[in-house]
This record gives sequence, C-alpha cells and structure tokens, in this order.
Amino acid sequence: MIEERVKSFLDAEFAEDNIPVVLEIPDSIPESFIIFQRVDIGRTNRIDAVTLEFRSYGPSKYTAAVLDEKLRAAMDKLHETTDITCEIGGGNDNTDTELKRYRYRSYYNLYY
Repeated sequence: MIEERVKSFLDAEFAEDNIPVVLEIPDSIPESFIIFQRVDIGRTNRIDAVTLEFRSYGPSKYTAAVLDEKLRAAMDKLHETTDITCEIGGGNDNTDTELKRYRYRSYYNLYY
C-alpha cells in the first residue's frame, strides 16, 4: 500500500522534529502534526498513480505554513530513496474550523 511507504518515509524525515505523521486524527491531538489521505487513484500503461492530500497542522498560521514548507521539501526528496515519482498538484491555507486549528493543505500526485 503506497500510504505505508509514504508514511514510513515521512516518519523518518520528521523524526528529528518530533512531528507525528498520521493517517487519521489522533485521540490526543498534538500541537503540530501532518495527516494525509488518498483522494484519487489510477493506472495508465501499468504505471500506478495516486493523489494524496496532506494537511499540516500547527498552533499558529505561521507554524502551520512552516510545517507545510518542510513537508514540501521532504516530498521533493521522495524520489531519491524510493521508486516513487511525485509532483505537487496544488495547495492552500485551509484553516480547520471543526478542530479550530490552523492548517495548510497540499496535494501530491505520485507515480510508482
């Protein structure tokens, strides 16, 4: 499952910063964290493709934006250690009104 591979990669990238990378909102919500999910999947000429949505949460709009930038830098390195190619598909400020938390959202198209 591609989510497991991406999560493992990001866990290693964010271990030093102690930023959890999760697939669902934890019961005990940390100050800052990254959550992601699959939003689309496909296959062309036997090449699998998936679109993942990443949401970077922080205690302030600034820290959420910085975390999103760190996520983008990490995703830019994904192809260096894996057979996964990725490209950013978009992103925006997307404050979570339900959790009342600042967050930024990025979409990535992955090919593997």
